Amino acid sequence: MKRIGLTLMIVAVVLYAACRSRWVYHWDGALFALAMRGFNVAISEPHAPGYFLYVQAGRLVNLFIGDPHASLVWLDIVAGAALVAVVFALGTAMFSQRAGTAAALFAMTSPLVWFHSCVALSYIIVGLLVCITVWWCWRAVQRGVGWADALGLGVLLALVGGVRPQTAPELLPLVAFTLWHARESRAAKFFGTGAMAVVAGLCWFVPMVWMSGGLATYLECVRRMAAFNAPLTLAAGGAEAFQWNVYRLVFFAANGLMLAGMLVVGGLLTREFRRSEHAGALRMLAWWVVPMWVMGTLVSFTRQSGFALSWLPALLLMAGAAAGRWRLVTAAVCIVNVVTFFAWNGREIRVHDRQLSQTVRVLRERFDPQATTLCHAGEYYLFGMRHFQLHLPEFEQVQLVTDTTLLHPRNKPLPAVRGGRLVFTDGVPRDGSRRLVLVVPPGYTAEIFRQHLGAVEFSPVPGAGGLLYEVKFAQRVSISSTS
Repeated sequence: MKRIGLTLMIVAVVLYAACRSRWVYHWDGALFALAMRGFNVAISEPHAPGYFLYVQAGRLVNLFIGDPHASLVWLDIVAGAALVAVVFALGTAMFSQRAGTAAALFAMTSPLVWFHSCVALSYIIVGLLVCITVWWCWRAVQRGVGWADALGLGVLLALVGGVRPQTAPELLPLVAFTLWHARESRAAKFFGTGAMAVVAGLCWFVPMVWMSGGLATYLECVRRMAAFNAPLTLAAGGAEAFQWNVYRLVFFAANGLMLAGMLVVGGLLTREFRRSEHAGALRMLAWWVVPMWVMGTLVSFTRQSGFALSWLPALLLMAGAAAGRWRLVTAAVCIVNVVTFFAWNGREIRVHDRQLSQTVRVLRERFDPQATTLCHAGEYYLFGMRHFQLHLPEFEQVQLVTDTTLLHPRNKPLPAVRGGRLVFTDGVPRDGSRRLVLVVPPGYTAEIFRQHLGAVEFSPVPGAGGLLYEVKFAQRVSISSTS
């Protein structure tokens, strides 16, 4: 069994490495890479509530690779491959070796798992840690939940929280369900798990807060981020926000499962999941998935596809259990997954890499960084100021809208970049002292700058494919704000 898991992991590493992103894909990925040179939540490097252990793991890998973004990508590649191996072990333990193999193959080729194993984001690491936690819970219940099980769960909760703090509370119902099966000293073990989680959590929380300027500063950053995201929740956004969260949850599940979703539905509608030998496994899967769905729709929100990686493996396990006896069905699901990835998710990575690399190349070839300022019309998550701060630190840059999550001086509300570092300014010069270049994200036009710059003349930069425009000004830019 160990040989099968190792083989699956090696194949996954090769598969993901061949499709990895060479340029930072998402705004958050840029923040993670920037945080590796100096962790500070106060300047959103990374953004609140902080992803301390993910950044520190990236720093460790960077000692060998020497490139912050590439280090995070390789970290995610290995984590994604390890997730496949853990899904195999978990499926084998819960159902059968055939079910574990099918579930692992579904996980390996899942467009969602594959995509997030190729870009610099923390979600695949969280998915791996959640799967390890579930595997620990399953083994603990089988053993009667000893003290080592209880304390180990505390450590795992702290690790999950250190990588992505929002996910740890979602695991509490599963952990409580596990501890309830303790054959002796149940109450003491509940306390022991909680105490261990707190002690282990403080090991990363204290240095994270210290590096971010102290507890008061850190809590203010968290408050601002919560206020920024509040409209996405049921409490602040009402029924419309709830509907969007449900829609995204279903959409991300469909993208992660593809044809395997039919196996899950079929298993629920037939007798496949009604067999007595599956009762314990399905109960644990329910305690894993349902609280996360409730949290992602009724309490918090579901915004990015990576959110699904905390619970998607549970559905892949169910699909594996339903398809374990039918090899042709397993093969068909995997083939559809591979075709979908290259036609959709993988293509997105390739196109984004090409557009960003082309833009960076043109800027370096045509403009002197000592006499040029790059202007950004907003916080564009796939093509914004933070991308260029990472890849073009030598250029001065200005984002022409305020970022309400950042602690900025009252008279300098606009985020800017100088010397590769985040600073703040009140505008950009219009006196011709610097060449001003507008960075236009793919799918937009230079008209997005009109509300900030007014009636100015601009012309496309040759060779930039409509992503760069040069302008001249006669007066200073006005200040805008955004939520």
